[in-house]
Amino acid sequence: MDLRGVATGSIDEAVAVANLFIGTGELAKVIGRDNKVSKTYSADAAKAIFDGKLAVLIDLGTAGPGEVVASAILDRKRGEVVGERSFGAGTEQQLFTLRGGDGLLLTTAKWASPSGVPFLGEDRATTGVKPSVEVKRPDTPEPVEVEDLIDQQEEQNTNPQPTPTPSTTPEVKKVVEDIQLKKAIELLQDKAQSAKAAGA
Repeated sequence: MDLRGVATGSIDEAVAVANLFIGTGELAKVIGRDNKVSKTYSADAAKAIFDGKLAVLIDLGTAGPGEVVASAILDRKRGEVVGERSFGAGTEQQLFTLRGGDGLLLTTAKWASPSGVPFLGEDRATTGVKPSVEVKRPDTPEPVEVEDLIDQQEEQNTNPQPTPTPSTTPEVKKVVEDIQLKKAIELLQDKAQSAKAAGA
């Protein structure tokens, strides 16, 4: 299951997807004020449709609903999660209108794994879902702080780079191997071989 770049949708949709692969136990939680669990989502055995070998791909672009599915797979020990630590999102927010037309957007709840760990952590080391098998793509940028992005933008605005002259030679696109997908397939093949050996 490829959840790379999956970042939109509701927690209800994410739980419904996880339930297709997991028939028992908790699938996700919502953490409210004072870190108290305000809602728990549990699997419905009648909605599970696939119990075969499973590998899930995640990356920095995986957030919110994608994290719900990946963490359920990990916590329920349903399969391997391959790739890079996810973005770390999944919150419920409420907009309060202030006098003068201003607004205040407050986070009222956080989505969390079945074990109760919120995806939105205190820092990069505790944010998101950590894969069970880490495979980092060489083209993935290192996460940067918002302040660093602003500084880079200001520098580009004050020191604009000259526009390069277009080349007449066509650019040959280099085919990049998907090392995360390759690793996931290897894991599934290894599990299939182990199962055959055990049954022989």
